[in-house]
Amino acid sequence: MQLDEVARSYDRAARHYDAVAGLIFGKLLRLEKYRERTIALLGDIAGATVLDVGCGTGNNFPLLVDAVGKSGRVVGVDYSAGMLHEASERVRRHGWRNVSLVRGDAVTLAGIAGPVDCLVSVWCYGNVYDIGAALDRAVDVVRPGGSIAIMVFVRPHPDGGPLRWVYPVYRTILQRAGVQTGEHLDDAKVRAKWQRGRERLLARLGSLHEEPHLQGMGMIAASRKRAASYSPPTAGSGAIAAARRE
Repeated sequence: MQLDEVARSYDRAARHYDAVAGLIFGKLLRLEKYRERTIALLGDIAGATVLDVGCGTGNNFPLLVDAVGKSGRVVGVDYSAGMLHEASERVRRHGWRNVSLVRGDAVTLAGIAGPVDCLVSVWCYGNVYDIGAALDRAVDVVRPGGSIAIMVFVRPHPDGGPLRWVYPVYRTILQRAGVQTGEHLDDAKVRAKWQRGRERLLARLGSLHEEPHLQGMGMIAASRKRAASYSPPTAGSGAIAAARRE
């Protein structure tokens, strides 16, 4: 599934995404505690600049804004204009003045010069068309010593346990909402994609803290960047470029 096709799917789903996500990820799968855990694994980020890759409608923002405080900054990146519109409405409603939005591709992060203090991503990297390049860019944009925390699905369905009864409902809702396709629900492809991603993170970061959840369907991966792995950005002078409120 190519970038523009993914974006169109999320554009169509954007208006109802939070309701659908609340039903599936909140009530059925009870995943919000894992969102909180992912952000907690960034460590003490008071005053930090945090890049939220694949920010969607901004569901991470309340947690991130509280964590960075008034002296910190949150930059949300998403390729879907529809999702960014919903995120901008969330920012406006809450009156957050330290949240910026950038329309951009998670693989290239072309609008972000970096370095940023931390990078977080929830349910984005499973959708990218080149996970190796995307994770390389994620590591490049974080300063030496900065933290990275990612939550992904590493299998599309449970092998057993009580979740196997929920899975058919979950799959049907996601497909009808237009945010998942057969590719995202293909077990072999999903497993292989995360294995490539995991290997790339280990190669770049040296170590990886991993916390499986949902009977192995989900994974939180976190680490800190080594100084030796730092590649200076090619544009800008250490500030975030092209950040703008949508």
